[in-house]
Amino acid sequence: MLRKRFTQISLFLASILAMFAAWTAYHHWHYKHFAVHQPGMVYRSAWLETDALQNVIKEHRIRSVINLCKPGELGKQRRVEERQAVSNSGARLIELPMPITVDPSDPLIARHLEVLLDPDNYPILVHCQHGVTRTAKHIAMYDIVFQGLTGEQSLNAQPLFGRDGHNDLVKTFVRNFEKKYKQLYPKVLAQKFGALSN
Repeated sequence: MLRKRFTQISLFLASILAMFAAWTAYHHWHYKHFAVHQPGMVYRSAWLETDALQNVIKEHRIRSVINLCKPGELGKQRRVEERQAVSNSGARLIELPMPITVDPSDPLIARHLEVLLDPDNYPILVHCQHGVTRTAKHIAMYDIVFQGLTGEQSLNAQPLFGRDGHNDLVKTFVRNFEKKYKQLYPKVLAQKFGALSN
């Protein structure tokens, strides 16, 4: 009798663990690399399916979704679906490719900084295809400018999503940005920084 009861309890616990594992796997796949970077302000992810994207926008009251992918990288259908999902959720989509460069003087980097300096964009969800490399660069820019972190501190605080570390291109860009952004973009910073810090 005791053995039968033990078997029943074991089977029950095994089924609970299996359901939890299945839910965890689904959540990880469905909300790919989603993470809260700064509650109420900055969130990150990989490209998300429409329903997951809409749930994130609603739950975290996202105002702007920043897509760092190159035009056509995700395919036409995904691009259309993302635009509709963001629009239908009452947010706005900012399609702004993140260049591979390690040079913070790249003209596209100035545009990224302008987006980060606009208080009307927050809370933001920033993503690239996998939510790792380009997203890390964008998040590091935010941390350096607004959180007063060093590039190293920012990267050390960011999730790696199973990788051993950030790649050398990311680390070099972040280091260069930290050293040079005040010299490169004094007018942009002077005009717009006050609006977000107030």
